[in-house]
Amino acid sequence: MTADDGRLAVPNEAGPRASAQEGRPDRPTGPAAHLIGLDWQLAGYGLLIGAVTAVATALLLHGPAYLTFLAAGFGAVIGAAAGYILGRPLKRDLRETTLYAALLARGRFEARLDGEGPGELRYLMRQLNDMAEAIGQQVDALRRLAEERSQLAPRAAQAAALEERQRLARELHDTVSQELFALAMMVGAARAQLPPDKDDVRRALQSAEEGARRAQATMRSLIRALRPVELGEQSLSLALEGLVDEARERYGVEARLEVHGATDLPSGIEDALFRIAQEAVSNALRHGKPKRLTVRLALQETACDLTVEDDGTGFDVQGVAAHFGLRSMRERAAEIGARLAVHSAPGQGCSVQVRLRNVTPPEKED
Repeated sequence: MTADDGRLAVPNEAGPRASAQEGRPDRPTGPAAHLIGLDWQLAGYGLLIGAVTAVATALLLHGPAYLTFLAAGFGAVIGAAAGYILGRPLKRDLRETTLYAALLARGRFEARLDGEGPGELRYLMRQLNDMAEAIGQQVDALRRLAEERSQLAPRAAQAAALEERQRLARELHDTVSQELFALAMMVGAARAQLPPDKDDVRRALQSAEEGARRAQATMRSLIRALRPVELGEQSLSLALEGLVDEARERYGVEARLEVHGATDLPSGIEDALFRIAQEAVSNALRHGKPKRLTVRLALQETACDLTVEDDGTGFDVQGVAAHFGLRSMRERAAEIGARLAVHSAPGQGCSVQVRLRNVTPPEKED
């Protein structure tokens, strides 16, 4: 971009001679300072060359002395004027090129030279413009790459957390869960071999066996909660239906699922929402002892609302704000840009609400 007078133009600046605070000094500094007297230097060279040329010509023609002096003066004036006139645009172009190089050094790659100087200087200007454009494109590409990396960082953290949960679930299943099962079997076998007159020992062993089986059931629930969700081709509504059915069958509560609307969500969002619902249902069944449980999913084109309600014992939200389950749900909601609200009070049940807006639908494969 250039100004109307052909000089260097920089966007968003006061003009071709903006102040130093806006990225361009009023007077050149550094190497540009040596260009201030270039026109006068060329005028001096022209004066000297014109005078010498005129004197030499007069001597070669064997003219009178006064004509020699007149010719020297006239040649000096003509040479000085020609040097000054020719030096002015050259000085301007060199000064603009020097200032342009200073702008590039400061990262102002949007500025451009007009590229209309004489021969070699015009080529240099165009090369500088091409270099600035190439560097500007590289800077834009690096900026986009940094933005993409910042967007991918939460996803990478979520994938690492899911992988760690899977590892813990596998380790618990292969060690603690198997040992609890073996312990229950051995206690049961020992109790069956007792003579009839050992009722006290039999009752103690029976109590130990029941405790081992309860611990095993708890461990299975923990492993199921740790295992990463793999919905695959299954939609979020179908996964929630399975969660509600399990709560109804295992705990005997009146559980139901309500789904309003239908739309596709990105897999990462579906996984996070299912995890939040799973945690909310698990907390309600373990701590609230509800008789009725409702999971409600409302889907719109770019929005989603998930609600888990129960009529259990409730709790003081402020008193358990740092509870791991609540903190985990809040973290999962924050990862997908959703807002999570928990409403509860002792004796009034609990409601967990997740509100997600500005959802980008997943791209459909051809």
